[in-house]
Amino acid sequence: MNQSKVANLVGASIFFVAAVAHAQTPPPAPDAAAPQAAAPAQPTDAQAPATPPAGVAAPTAPPAEAVKPASKDPVPVTSKWKATIYGMAEFDIMHDSTQSFGESVGATVIQREDTYAGSHGRTHFTARNSRFGVKVSAPEVSGIKATAMLELDFFGNQPPTVSEASLVSSGTFRLRQANIKVESDYVDLLIGQGYHLFGWQPYFFPATTSFFPVMNQVFGRMPQLRVGHNFKGDAANVELAAAVLKPPQRDSEVPDMQAGLKVGFNGWKGIHTLGAGGMLHDPLTLGVSGIFRKFRVNEHAAAPVESSSANGYGISVDALLPIIPAKSLEESGNALTLTGSFFTGTGISDVVGVASNVPHPALPEEGATYTPNIDNGLAVYDANNKLKTIGWTGFMVGLQYYLPPSGRFSISGNYTQGSNDRVTEENGYGALRTAFHESRYIDGNLFADITPAIRAGLSFQYSEQTFADDVTATNERIKLSLYSFF
Repeated sequence: MNQSKVANLVGASIFFVAAVAHAQTPPPAPDAAAPQAAAPAQPTDAQAPATPPAGVAAPTAPPAEAVKPASKDPVPVTSKWKATIYGMAEFDIMHDSTQSFGESVGATVIQREDTYAGSHGRTHFTARNSRFGVKVSAPEVSGIKATAMLELDFFGNQPPTVSEASLVSSGTFRLRQANIKVESDYVDLLIGQGYHLFGWQPYFFPATTSFFPVMNQVFGRMPQLRVGHNFKGDAANVELAAAVLKPPQRDSEVPDMQAGLKVGFNGWKGIHTLGAGGMLHDPLTLGVSGIFRKFRVNEHAAAPVESSSANGYGISVDALLPIIPAKSLEESGNALTLTGSFFTGTGISDVVGVASNVPHPALPEEGATYTPNIDNGLAVYDANNKLKTIGWTGFMVGLQYYLPPSGRFSISGNYTQGSNDRVTEENGYGALRTAFHESRYIDGNLFADITPAIRAGLSFQYSEQTFADDVTATNERIKLSLYSFF
C-alpha cells in the first residue's frame, strides 16, 4: 500500500473518531435567561434507589444505547392560587297552619284568625335555598393573605305578578356574599358584601332547619368595609373589629357604624352547628357589639321641602357555651352546647328579624298622600309630626345536643322573644292590624347525618305575634329538609 493511501486511511480514521467523540459530548448548559423545561413528575409510589451493602461493588452502569428514553407524558400544571367550589343542594317540604308565609317565616306578619288566610293552611315544596359558592385564595406575599368569595342562592326577588309555579321552579340568583378578605399579622380587612358585624354573625347562629332570620334573630348581610384583627393565644383569642356599612336609608348620607369585641377561651371547646350546615368545633366564646345609624326623613307633607333627623342605635350580647365539651369533631357524641343572644336598641328592625309596618299619620289635606324616603319599620312621624324611631328589645336562646356515640344524630331547640315600644294603644295604634308589638318563636329539630355529605332534618316551628289590640295570631309549621353538601 503506497504512502498516499495510508495517509488517507489514517486521516479518515481520525475524522471518524473525532465525530463519535463530539456526538457523545453533552451540550453546553443553557443561558441563565433561557427557559428550562420542567422535569417529568415522579409517580407517587416511586422509591429511591437502594444503596449497595458495604464491600459490594456498585453495579456497572449500562451502556448508553441501553438507557430508555425519558418519559413523554405531559407534566401537570400547578399554581399557588387555590380555588374552592362549595355549596349545597337543598329540598324542603313544609306545611303551615295559616297562609301567612312563603318559604321563609322571617319577620312576616301572621294573618289573624278572623281572616281567610289566617284560618286556612298551606303546603310548600321548594329547592330555592340551594346555594353555590366559590372561594379563591391568592399566594401569600410578605405575610399578607388575600381571599375572594362569591356566594349565591335562588331566593332572588321575583316580579309580583309572577305565577306561583314560576316563583318556586324558576328561582332567580340572589347575591349572598361577595367580598375580599385581606389578613396579616397586624390587621385584617373585609371589603364587599358579607354578614353584619353587629351580633358577630354568623358565629352565634342557632342550630335549626328554619330559614334565617327567625323572629327576633340578629341577622343580615350588607356591603361594608371592615377592619379588625384576631389576636390568638394559647389560653384565649381576642378579636376586635369596626366597620362602616351601607346605611338602611341612603338618603341619610351617613353610613352605618358598627364595632365589636369577641373573646374565645381555648381551654373549653364544644360542638355547634350554624343553621343546618356542618358541625364546628369552637371554644367558649362571648361577644359584644354595637351599631349606630342616622336617619334623615323627608318632611311629613305631600310635597316635602325640608327633612327631619333621628338617630338609631343598638347593642347585642352573644354567647356560645359548651355545657358538655368535646375534644374534637371526631368525638362529638354527647356534646351539649348553648347559644344565646340579647339585643336592644331603636331603629334597628331590619337587623333583628322583626317587622314593623307602622304607618305615618294621614295628611290633613283631603286626598293628599305622603311618600317617605325610608323603608317601613325604622322611623315614623307621630301625631305631632315628630320623627320617632321604633325601639326593639329581644333575646334568643338555644340548645343543641349530639347523641352518642358518634354525634351523627343531633337534636336542637330554640326560643326567641321580642317587643317594641311604638305599636301600642297609648300611641294610637290600637286598631292597627298590620303590625305587631310582641313576637315569640319556638322550634324543635332533629338532624341525621346519613353520610358526611347528606343530612336530613325534621322540624316543628311555632310562631306567635300580639297586636296592639291584644289579639294574638299564631302559625304552626312542620318541615322536612334534605341537604347534600359539596
